[in-house]
Amino acid sequence: MKVLIVEDDLEIQQLVSYFFSKEGYGVETASDGLEGLRFLKKSKPDLVILDIMLPSLDGKNFTKIVRELPEEYGNPVIIMLTAKTEIEDVLEGLEIGANDYMKKPFDPRELILRSKKFLNNGAKVSKKYIFKDVVVDDDRHLVTEEGVEVELSKKEYDLLHLLIRNKGLVLSREKILDKVWNTSYYAGDRSVDIYISKLREKIVSISKNIKTVKGVGYKLEEKR
Repeated sequence: MKVLIVEDDLEIQQLVSYFFSKEGYGVETASDGLEGLRFLKKSKPDLVILDIMLPSLDGKNFTKIVRELPEEYGNPVIIMLTAKTEIEDVLEGLEIGANDYMKKPFDPRELILRSKKFLNNGAKVSKKYIFKDVVVDDDRHLVTEEGVEVELSKKEYDLLHLLIRNKGLVLSREKILDKVWNTSYYAGDRSVDIYISKLREKIVSISKNIKTVKGVGYKLEEKR
């Protein structure tokens, strides 16, 4: 497996590199956010160890870009490292797509164990979901229709993923908001309806299978 370490403190960068190399990982390093993005796009590592306070592009914006453009940067495990200790910083990091968050100073052995846990769990659950001619591939964060890639935003991908995993079941708007937008708020918010319309337009072969359940939400109907 490959790990990318994006850290501008050379002492920490070398320390983390040493421990991952010792465990048999292929290691690449970058000292600023933009350089890290270039490495990520080129080599698609399985894991990114990411400092938050970085030159040129900070860790939070780095994570947002990666999660919004999985077709370019893949879908790596991201573990943030930071000297910030406020709970708001931790929550924000997790909300924008980081898998874990460690505060400096930290023990590299703990970082290795946490990384292995995420990578091993990912290997066990990673799979493909298929509905008619549509395939949602977790490994590559990719959707294909009759073998042709369909370009979806992250929210569109997550919504389709949720519908296919729960095919035949009615999903309320509140539940969709909770699972895809990480909020249960619904009071005239049209986000779910708008994104359902986008999926119907982009994936024609199953558009008629995405049924509106009046007053409740949506379901992916298995019948043609």
